[in-house]
Amino acid sequence: MSGSIWDHLTRHQEKQVYIIDRATRAVISNASSTLPVRVKEDPEKVPPSFYVKDDIVIYELPDHQVMVEGETDIDVDFWSKQIPWLTYLFEENKHASQVLTDMANTLASKMYDEDILEVVIQTVIEAVPFADTGFLFLHDKQIDKLLIHAAVGFREESYRKTRLKKGEGVSGQVYATGIPEVINGEKNIRKAMTSMSDYNYTHYIKATKGREFPDCMISVPLMFENEILGVLTIDSFEAGGYFTQADLSLVKALADHAAIVLTHGRVYANEKKKREEYETTLQALRKEHEMVRRTTDFHHRLTNIAARGEGAEAIFNALKQTISYPFAVYDFLLHPYFETEGAARKELMPSFLTHPRVKNVRKTHKWNQIPLEKERLIVLPIIGVEDIWGFLCVWMPEDDIVENDIVLFEYGATVLSLELTKEEAIKEAEQGVKGELVEGLLSGKAQKTLEVQAANLGLTPGDYYSMVLTRLTPGSVAGLLPQHVKWKKEEIIRAFEEEFDKRGIKGIVAYYRSYIFAMASFDEQNGKKQARLEMKQLVDRLESWHLPLQTGVGRVHKNLNNVNHSLEDAEKCMELMTKENDPKVISFVSAGISRFLLQHSEEELNLFVDDILGPLLQYDRKKKSDFMETLISYVRYDKELKQVTEVLNVHHNTLYYRISRIQAILDIDFSDFEDWFNVQLACHVHDFLEQQ
Repeated sequence: MSGSIWDHLTRHQEKQVYIIDRATRAVISNASSTLPVRVKEDPEKVPPSFYVKDDIVIYELPDHQVMVEGETDIDVDFWSKQIPWLTYLFEENKHASQVLTDMANTLASKMYDEDILEVVIQTVIEAVPFADTGFLFLHDKQIDKLLIHAAVGFREESYRKTRLKKGEGVSGQVYATGIPEVINGEKNIRKAMTSMSDYNYTHYIKATKGREFPDCMISVPLMFENEILGVLTIDSFEAGGYFTQADLSLVKALADHAAIVLTHGRVYANEKKKREEYETTLQALRKEHEMVRRTTDFHHRLTNIAARGEGAEAIFNALKQTISYPFAVYDFLLHPYFETEGAARKELMPSFLTHPRVKNVRKTHKWNQIPLEKERLIVLPIIGVEDIWGFLCVWMPEDDIVENDIVLFEYGATVLSLELTKEEAIKEAEQGVKGELVEGLLSGKAQKTLEVQAANLGLTPGDYYSMVLTRLTPGSVAGLLPQHVKWKKEEIIRAFEEEFDKRGIKGIVAYYRSYIFAMASFDEQNGKKQARLEMKQLVDRLESWHLPLQTGVGRVHKNLNNVNHSLEDAEKCMELMTKENDPKVISFVSAGISRFLLQHSEEELNLFVDDILGPLLQYDRKKKSDFMETLISYVRYDKELKQVTEVLNVHHNTLYYRISRIQAILDIDFSDFEDWFNVQLACHVHDFLEQQ
């Protein structure tokens, strides 16, 4: 078709024409009707009709009505030929209306989203043919320049640096005049951008991802209530791209929607900011009030606990109710004295005691903090009589303000220090009383006095008693300071006391010379057999302990006055362990051959060895032979010739010869049961004396 309907009407007569959709009664005659279009070839011909009503000629077409005011010389055939064009007009208008509706819905649903500006640009790009990129400028009143707040299809690190003055470039010109512009052709666009400063021009070029200049562009003001908020500029870098006046009208309409949304968004953002500031202030005041209240309540609670003498556990519970963070109390050996459930899942760093900040805590007796991954550890000292008793450790998120709670932590640590110091003094006094009782029993102190002391400690003189002696292995205390050794011993005492409590055993645990003693008491009415059984179960438990200890256990004796006999048993077991390197438990009852050795003096044992093995020992000394070594291996492996030959690295014939010579020298027969038993026992005693 050589021209549009409106071209024809303009050339022939000035008439007001309305094109109406018959189904919706929507008028579609608008500026879009001036668009040049390509008419479908061989359009379907539908016989039209027309009639005149109130001086208006109405042409009835299949889907449309064409109404012309006044007389016209355009006949029905002319309008029949325009059917494809009218259909196109209707579809274009319907599409534009749908785009506006969709954008209004989209912007309304995302009005308060953080990326609303990108949504505006993307919505316009999707609505306009050929459009593929765009900028959204907003005016900054403080610097009086246009800043790019969002873009699609450009490099952010470059376009963020753009600062346009009024009248600078296409967007600056549109902002200054308020008049929309559509520019087609790369040369025209390049020319329009010559007014940009070198700085802004350079960053524009760097922001483009392909070609430097688009083929066409539309720039419209974002206007609300006669105020220009900014500029929306849409580009097309597609080869052959072309923006029409219809596109400009559509973008202008979309921009009007966007301006309303942006204005409401600004109002909402300002109101939201004010609400947040108000809430922040209110929360700060509430937090300060709550902090003062918590501090006062906590102070009163701990003061009352200390005054009533309720003990450290009550202080721990008060701390737990007040402090919401995981925390634990450790002694100086870093054994947990008390810990919350959250703290039980935490671990102190292996180098905790040597950490510079912990060293500072020990030196200054003031709190410090250690940064950790996503949290921090607050370390407060718990002061003892002579030195730091231990530490109060609190795990806090890295973003929380420690100053808000440090007063609570410090006061809790102070009250805890006083309570633990008091408890330590009481324990030392109790240890002294227990030690006096044991010393009195061993020194033969008056029975009446001992019975009174025992009764004060909850013991009955007529019950059954067994003594346990234990000590730290030399390697476990090497290089430790005396105070550290003392803390380790106190840990062992606590372990024995807990074991006694768990088993319902009466008794006392305290220091005795270089040992720790545990005196177990069993009810007389249950009999000696039951006492032995319970003692056997206790020994089994001690053997499972993973502590660096050497422990000797005496027999069960009736009556408190006989406890010294059980102590002697335990001491003999401890003597036996001086020959052993590994920490372990030896019970006098189950000591076997060792028990026989412990019951005889060294002189008696030497006489026994000389009586049985004397001739062989003299022969080895005189002949410088090693028959004694052969005999000990022969006894140790119970006559297993293969094992003996392997250990001694000799031929079996050589071993036969040596055994024969040994029997001849000793004048005994190894096949005789009594002779062989005496030789075995003598070898064990010889080995024991050699170790001595």
